[in-house]
Amino acid sequence: MHESERQAREWLLHLTSGRATREDGEAFRRWCLENEQHAAAFARTRRMWEELGPAVTSHRKNLGRSDRPTSRHAVRMTRRRFVLTAISASVAAVVVARFGGDLLVPVADASTLRTAVGEQRRVEVTRGVVVEMNTSTDIALRRSGDAVTGMRLRRGEAVVHIDPLVGQPFVVELADARLSSSPGTAFAVRCDDDAGSVTCLDGRTVLSRGSANTLVKPSQQVDFSEEGVSPAVAVNPDHALAWRRRVLIYDNLPLSDVVADINRYRPGRIVITDAALGARRVHARFTLDQMADVPTLIQDAYGAHATHLPGGWVLLS
Repeated sequence: MHESERQAREWLLHLTSGRATREDGEAFRRWCLENEQHAAAFARTRRMWEELGPAVTSHRKNLGRSDRPTSRHAVRMTRRRFVLTAISASVAAVVVARFGGDLLVPVADASTLRTAVGEQRRVEVTRGVVVEMNTSTDIALRRSGDAVTGMRLRRGEAVVHIDPLVGQPFVVELADARLSSSPGTAFAVRCDDDAGSVTCLDGRTVLSRGSANTLVKPSQQVDFSEEGVSPAVAVNPDHALAWRRRVLIYDNLPLSDVVADINRYRPGRIVITDAALGARRVHARFTLDQMADVPTLIQDAYGAHATHLPGGWVLLS
């Protein structure tokens, strides 16, 4: 392994650990600027970390590991550990051979729908079924002959509208769950590694996972992960799905969670290196047009120090 690649992985591990200091951020900035190979190696490592997330989860399942993480945080830590301390050329080759180039290439056929960072799309996938796709979303369409009969949300977030006149079932899959809905139904789905959520807008939706079925009624949301399925809770769809109006609303969430969500909408990455800052509770409303200004807004609101790095990376401490 080239020395700059090794150093880049060590930097990424440290900067996303929550233990980095302001001095570390300045040192990392100097490291990136002192040699073009350093910045390029860090960019490659970051892309690998982000793109191999779904593959790592599937690879662990295929290996039958018993020490699987039990929370979203643990899943993210597992991805980080895999990419930064365990990946090698042979493992990368296995991942590419098993999962193909689908993780890396743009849309190339009518069976795949994707949105880029910050992009949103509205697509009629078959007559009477419209899908609104949020940023950084990856969908595989299921077909029977020439007809689209369903879809798998592999990553991201979408709203599915099924017209009342649709005669055939349209099944939506995400992670290890399936959704069954009647005509005239509208619902939102989100998938992040092994975890997901379903928010019903109109009609009734049934979440099936293993032998358990969970009914989701309008203005209700159900979350699920490896820990199980949560009870349905009442939500305000206008807030939960404000992204459809190009608005993001956060109500009493840790700043670390807010930043993790905002990172889906902007190039580069915002990294909070101070655990106390990441734990601050946030009530905020942003428009998608403000994404480039978010680090400055956080800096002004919380007195944080921002270190701007190549590639749109910003360290907040």
